[in-house]
Amino acid sequence: MNKKSFNKITVKKSIIESRANGKTDQEIYNELTQKYYDKKGIALFIPATATIENKNKYKLYNDVLLGAIGVVILLKIITIFSLSLASGQMWALLFIFIVPLMNIYFFYEIARYNGQVYRICGMLTIAGFLQSISKLETGFDFLLTFIFTAVITGLSFYLDAKMFPNYKPTNLKKDNNGEYIINQ
Repeated sequence: MNKKSFNKITVKKSIIESRANGKTDQEIYNELTQKYYDKKGIALFIPATATIENKNKYKLYNDVLLGAIGVVILLKIITIFSLSLASGQMWALLFIFIVPLMNIYFFYEIARYNGQVYRICGMLTIAGFLQSISKLETGFDFLLTFIFTAVITGLSFYLDAKMFPNYKPTNLKKDNNGEYIINQ
């Protein structure tokens, strides 16, 4: 049997089907490493794939997080549009496609329940808030930014911990044979 390159879409389907058939994550890892290269990638991908139970259990929280990110995307587009019209420079409308790009990426990946993104989304939201603090005036702008930062950050870290409790990319363990141990 020849091994193939690691394909996230195929591997994710295989993980979901195998879990539905009652296999443990370690059994899934053992099967996938027989088919694909990149044992470390597989060891990281399995715990970053949400179980059906966790998707159903935390769907409301995930939807609230998606709604908050969607509102932030919309607010950024409206701000760029209004600033472009106020300045009279229509070329600035091109920034509508650039500024919310990272938020759109997070929205897409969180909608797909990609466990690798939640923690990064929370950290970058905090970093963006700290960067913009000096530019914000006290009042409604600051309050709105603070509320969205708190909601997005809080839900990102909460969902990361609850939906993907075994996803620890900096703490992968190996057995005596050099194979990764996937926690249950």
